[in-house]
Amino acid sequence: MNLCVVSKGSFTKKDYIELYNFFKDDIAKYTDAFDMAFVKEGHVMIMCNVTDEEKFYALFDDPKSKEFDSKFNSTDTVYSLQKVE
Repeated sequence: MNLCVVSKGSFTKKDYIELYNFFKDDIAKYTDAFDMAFVKEGHVMIMCNVTDEEKFYALFDDPKSKEFDSKFNSTDTVYSLQKVE
């Protein structure tokens, strides 16, 4: 499933990269394509193709993610994408 994840909060690029580095091995296991773009401080967009939805979505419920969300007032909005041919 192709997804777009939009994360917004009071985090910096460095903060978000630290979170990404914590999960990057798991993300690689549960996706076969992953691109991340920093729109500005506190605004990140991720496009990915998820191959294991249950395990990928579990990353959002991980205590490390919850701690990050609480610390930086961060929210994630997930959109399902469909390729237009």
